[in-house]
Amino acid sequence: MAESGIGNAEMKPAGPYASAPAKASAGAGGEKADGASAPAGVLLPHLAGPAASLRQVLAAHAVRNCAHVVEIGGAGLPITGFLTHRPVSVTVVDPKIPAFAAEALNGFACRVRHLAAKLQKVELAPEEPFGLVLLGLSLKPFGRAEAVPPVLLDLARRASRLVIDYALDLDRAKGQIGALTAVRAAPPMIDLALTIADPALQEAGFGRRRLLVYGAA
Repeated sequence: MAESGIGNAEMKPAGPYASAPAKASAGAGGEKADGASAPAGVLLPHLAGPAASLRQVLAAHAVRNCAHVVEIGGAGLPITGFLTHRPVSVTVVDPKIPAFAAEALNGFACRVRHLAAKLQKVELAPEEPFGLVLLGLSLKPFGRAEAVPPVLLDLARRASRLVIDYALDLDRAKGQIGALTAVRAAPPMIDLALTIADPALQEAGFGRRRLLVYGAA
């Protein structure tokens, strides 16, 4: 999600959560691609410090029992490279992430799809149970579609694990977190206040954060 919000992009939906298949990417030497080596895209300067990726480490731990993992946002630091378990599928949706497809993650069978698209342009229908990850909550509307569309609220409601991270001083995030948390029947199992003392993150106004983890609905 990367605080700056998800911009506009066109793509053809692909992967297990979309309507059309995608060809697996090939490695530099022609070998079969692995999600662990997927290109991450441009990392925003305020997220380039080593402490910023703590959020991904925590999120990966939270979804470690999820067979299917869906991340909205993630360009620069996609959750894919931080996962330590053996999921069946991983899908990351962000218009700023390079499109990527693989059938393995860390050497094990896994359907990996990085979709270069706005959330509102992709038809997501993940198999259950799935974990939903939203790090750096900062969604933007797309045309007439809302920034937090009904499909995202439905995913947030159904996810067996929902992980949300947002900057406490970002007005856009503060205006969106309520709608996402309201769809959960139970309070979060983890509600963690974080201060990431990285100079670039602090200067951008994103050092004070909140990480929420919800369990099964």
